[in-house]
Amino acid sequence: MEVKSYDSIEELMEELPEYGCIHIECNREKSEEILAYVSGWKRGAGSSFLTATDKGYERSTVKEYLRFFRELSGSRRELEAVLSEFGLMEIRKQKMGRIKPGDYTKTGIARLSMRDTDFYFIEEPLLNLEAEDMKRVLSWMEKRIESGASFVTTNSSMRHAIMMPGTAFYLEEGRFSQVEQEAENDAGEDDEVEILKIPVKSGESTLLFEPRDIDYIESLNKCVYVSVRGTLFQTQKTMYELEEVLKKAGFFRCHRSYLVNIQKVGRLEKWTKNSYVLILENGEKSQIPLSKGRIDELKAEFHW
Repeated sequence: MEVKSYDSIEELMEELPEYGCIHIECNREKSEEILAYVSGWKRGAGSSFLTATDKGYERSTVKEYLRFFRELSGSRRELEAVLSEFGLMEIRKQKMGRIKPGDYTKTGIARLSMRDTDFYFIEEPLLNLEAEDMKRVLSWMEKRIESGASFVTTNSSMRHAIMMPGTAFYLEEGRFSQVEQEAENDAGEDDEVEILKIPVKSGESTLLFEPRDIDYIESLNKCVYVSVRGTLFQTQKTMYELEEVLKKAGFFRCHRSYLVNIQKVGRLEKWTKNSYVLILENGEKSQIPLSKGRIDELKAEFHW
């Protein structure tokens, strides 16, 4: 697969018709720059926007807030159906100023869902969401995409960008680079290696972890990180090197950017038609993307 990169947001947005949906991993400052460009580029009745600063009216209840936007947009959707679709029934009577951060995210997405526009820009669409709520948001996005809509999202988490339907990009040294989705075809000698410890950096020290202590390994912006008990540690090993030595310890390359310890996987979920996730049995209940093309390999290798 050809991996593309772009020098500016203008160049990247010109390719939106080709990609359909674009999800960008970047910091808050760059997200604001992207929003400023896209809001001018896509200004009009056929576009909807949700930013991280959209917090609603603190004195309104969730239901009152959504009812206001339903009337403003002229939506014909039943309000109760919207509340149910996004898991908001239990908090519908709570004041907007008192709900949790994840509930803000869900409420904002629910607000957008009442406008069937052709284009949506969303900052942090999966921020602070539990697994079931992520599934709800992804399902809604997929339905809108099937109806011809396109999305541009910005995300502080590469994992979130990868999970969403469309093409993920990351920002590095001013360039927007595409995240490769397919498995590497790197060739290497199948040497027998006994793995005892994986070295990672922690300040000036080098820590050594046993494979059983590792939940997953992820590649972000050309760096590789090992996740142990909720903390990410950088390692100088490449993903290919780690895959080669850890597959004998029960690790699986579930995505180009992720290696997962199968012993830590609690369940495999199909969130939408094209979205699969491995839920880990760790303190964070981490959700790790599973490439659709690797499902059969996973089931065959581990007899699932």
